[in-house]
Amino acid sequence: MPLLRVRNLRVRFETADGTVNAVNGVDLGVEAGQSIAVVGESGSGKSQIMFAIMGLLARNGSASGSVELEGREVLNLAEEELNRIRSRHIAMVFQDPMTALNPYLRISDQMTEVLTVHRRMSRREAREEAIRMLEAMDIPDARSRIGQFPHEYSGGMRQRVLVAMALLCRPRLLIADEPTTALDVTVQQQIMRLLSEARAEQGTALILVTHDVGVVAGHCDEMVVLYGGRIMESGPVKAVFAAPRHPYTRGLLNAVPRLDRDDEDLPAIPGDPPDAQRLPAGCPFAQRCPRADERCRRVLPALESFAPGRAAACHHPLA
Repeated sequence: MPLLRVRNLRVRFETADGTVNAVNGVDLGVEAGQSIAVVGESGSGKSQIMFAIMGLLARNGSASGSVELEGREVLNLAEEELNRIRSRHIAMVFQDPMTALNPYLRISDQMTEVLTVHRRMSRREAREEAIRMLEAMDIPDARSRIGQFPHEYSGGMRQRVLVAMALLCRPRLLIADEPTTALDVTVQQQIMRLLSEARAEQGTALILVTHDVGVVAGHCDEMVVLYGGRIMESGPVKAVFAAPRHPYTRGLLNAVPRLDRDDEDLPAIPGDPPDAQRLPAGCPFAQRCPRADERCRRVLPALESFAPGRAAACHHPLA
């Protein structure tokens, strides 16, 4: 039984301008200890899938389908039930640490609260455990710095604090939503290394949500490529990198900077993502795809398996 199984997940938002179809029938499976990358451009639905799993959708949002965590249905659970699951079974590292951390509370207060509430530790025990976790996240002089406020930390250190907080209760599944955004390359690698080490030491499964395909290689086992709220392609990272089957996947991979190529030569995918309020009848990528024909614009391609562990949704897949 997978640790997490998502079936036919759909996420909608009701706005003054109409219904926004953010996620449109997504299936996912995550095994214990596995790491999966969910990649795609901004607006592809990546984060909304994770917010639906965590029960953190905005008030005008709704989710349907099924989300099973260790065999238990958790989609649309009551807040009280979700609070029992969060942190201990599933935790999330948010994209913006200055938004996720309370600027008015010391780091010590924010970290110890997690442990006193979810692991029933005393304040003293919780403080020592929080310091130990900060040290594991390479926070220098953690014993004194734990008493500081978020604004006294650098951006990279704040992100490491979020990782530490998410791992305090040793969750079975960790979701990292764009954890390296706005960080320089060196700090990005540090964050990814810490996530990989925590996964190895605690046996935690990882879902990495990112628009940067470059951070996926070397850190994830599988990858899922999203576009227009649908899965375009999925499979082992090495296999997808070596031979992408969907034109959109190849476009993303071609846009990754390489040492043997001038950054000015990076090929961009022409056009814009589809309007989530007016999704096309056919393939959502058809308007930007060089291989698209009339069938692509009229008929939605199904996500079909073409090799063990690999699938793509394309009428004209790459060879």
